[in-house]
Amino acid sequence: MESKNRLGYCEVCDNDVAKYCCPRCEVKTCSLSCVNIHKKELDCDGKKYKTGFKRLENFTDAEMSQDYRLMNEFIEAVGEFKMKTQRICNLSPVFRRLRYQAYQRNIRLQILPKSTLNKNNTSFFNHKINKIFWRIDWTFHGTDVKYTTHKVPEYQKINNIVRDYFTTEFHDDETKEKMQFYVSAGIKGVIFLMKTPYGKYYQLDSEDSILYSLRYKTILEYPEILIVLSIHKDTFSDLLYIENSTFNNNKSTTMT
Repeated sequence: MESKNRLGYCEVCDNDVAKYCCPRCEVKTCSLSCVNIHKKELDCDGKKYKTGFKRLENFTDAEMSQDYRLMNEFIEAVGEFKMKTQRICNLSPVFRRLRYQAYQRNIRLQILPKSTLNKNNTSFFNHKINKIFWRIDWTFHGTDVKYTTHKVPEYQKINNIVRDYFTTEFHDDETKEKMQFYVSAGIKGVIFLMKTPYGKYYQLDSEDSILYSLRYKTILEYPEILIVLSIHKDTFSDLLYIENSTFNNNKSTTMT
């Protein structure tokens, strides 16, 4: 009985045993009606206070995880602000169209006029067929092997784009030796991680098209994708970016 009554009695009506504890003000309540009363009387929104003070002796792993998520939200908000305040007049007509069409596809495309990345960016929008063609950089983890593909149609699947990279015939003799583990593993033996502007990575599904892979994600100029052997995936478990729900990303970015 004591365990069932651990919250004591409702602090609003004082009649029934409390079932809920407000994450914000910690008022104990017994029903939805009392919850609403406490919110109205105390002007409480019922949301946990993310930046509240916590003594070191009471600081748990849960608080650490919450602070980490909050920091990522701040970083994303800053990036979002920079993107929204970026002056359109500094962009060429080609990149204005590209960024607008990316936005129409729920892709957050950041463009830095006159930067080295921008000078290398060959991505463009073809208005005649209403398709984006991307420049994509591919880097193989643990090697100095890097390839760039231009004019990649957004409807093409990742595994079709990189298929040749996993064959010995594609590489010269020097590169073959560096790529031997990737050729042996094949596409199914690797994971694809796309770089974010925040120092983390989105995990992509090789079966998805470029268009689907980029939805609800932030890109700086053009996709930069790191290819990693599956046996090394744990190395990046702490570097995966968890999407903010405010951008309605229903596709999980956690590593399985």
